[in-house]
Amino acid sequence: MKFSDSQTTAAGTFVPFRLGPEPIVLGTVKLAAIAPGDRIVVRLEIGWANADLDAWDSGEMEMMLREDGPDGKVVYWNMESCFAKGRSSEQLTFTGTGPEQTYCLVVRSHESRALIIGPYSLQGSVYAP
Repeated sequence: MKFSDSQTTAAGTFVPFRLGPEPIVLGTVKLAAIAPGDRIVVRLEIGWANADLDAWDSGEMEMMLREDGPDGKVVYWNMESCFAKGRSSEQLTFTGTGPEQTYCLVVRSHESRALIIGPYSLQGSVYAP
């Protein structure tokens, strides 16, 4: 491994919060020492719950991984749903092109049916080919 960065928040270390239709950045990693052809591995994890369990409706959360900042290009998108609680995780691999790269984990819930309960994390690593 040539370089790594991570941002992690453990469950129980914050007050759970409801997502709405406006995007929220849960984490940002800034990777350096990237040469063309290097392998970049990004891991994300989000512990969340249905914010409207009493309504007998599924919770929903939209997850995006963006390059170059919270308004940058979307390189990963997924819509998750759960009845009570969920843990979403993903590992993504990219090919390095420049000396530095920033990734932001952005989430939202158009109908405000997701509650972030943790843990949540974003981790990035750079490996030589």
